[in-house]
Amino acid sequence: MTKGSDVTISVKHIQTYDAIAATGSTIAAAGELGISQSNASRLLHQLELYLGVRLFERDKNRLAPTREGLQLGPEIRAISDRLTALKVLALELENGRSQEIPLRLAFPVSLSVTLVPRLVKRFLAENGPVRIEVASGSYLAIERMVADGQADIGFTRLPSPTPGLRLEHELPSRNICVLHRDHPLAGRDMLTVADLRACDLILLNRERPVRHELEAFFYKQGLRQRPAIEAHSVGCACGLAAEGLGIAIVSELLANEYRSMPLAFVPLEPALPVTYAVVGSDRVPLPKAAAPFLRYLQEWA
Repeated sequence: MTKGSDVTISVKHIQTYDAIAATGSTIAAAGELGISQSNASRLLHQLELYLGVRLFERDKNRLAPTREGLQLGPEIRAISDRLTALKVLALELENGRSQEIPLRLAFPVSLSVTLVPRLVKRFLAENGPVRIEVASGSYLAIERMVADGQADIGFTRLPSPTPGLRLEHELPSRNICVLHRDHPLAGRDMLTVADLRACDLILLNRERPVRHELEAFFYKQGLRQRPAIEAHSVGCACGLAAEGLGIAIVSELLANEYRSMPLAFVPLEPALPVTYAVVGSDRVPLPKAAAPFLRYLQEWA
């Protein structure tokens, strides 16, 4: 048989071969593929022309593989299996459920060890197997990860200084006083700046913009004192307060993750609002897998 140099082989040719090899008949193969018998015979003939060998010969009422067909069959079936796997992978990507492309999350440390594991567990239970990567860092580092395409979803604090971000959802909050539940001020309905005078304060470190805002707020209220302890995360500040080491001034939204500790949560007056946000890159749309995760965050806040 001469090779058909002008024949173009498509997925249909491979599928037709696979169906004939499985059924031993062009009639049965055509029925399985939803095409006519003549079309199945034509596709097989074209594949044989392309390869330059006959793949089947009639054996009584069945089509049986030739010697060449037996040799080439595993290779052709491997192509068929690969095409099937490719289709499955494409469907997984379309549905946001690929094991090949992870959903990449970037959260501050205080949430990476509390909220995020819960949401990931729920996500996997409700959405099937998806590979997930979780990164943590400062808000600025998180914003850069998202802007540079290293993370799909990032949790940050507004306003953001980083260009290239798209706001997906805002999460408003406020700063509150977090103190040991046996602290003398723990039973108060609210605490003012004046109430904090002479108290040991636990504040976030000076590298954070919220610290400068808080100090400016205190200054306007006439409070000028250094913190007893500086913490690098809300979780650390709450842990220190739970040991009775002072009053932590932190975001209520993040501090709520630590309510299992022996702590009291008392509003600070006048209120000092703070707004967080879930952000994505403005260069690419969010992957479909991110949609459930965004919904979980909205429910959480």
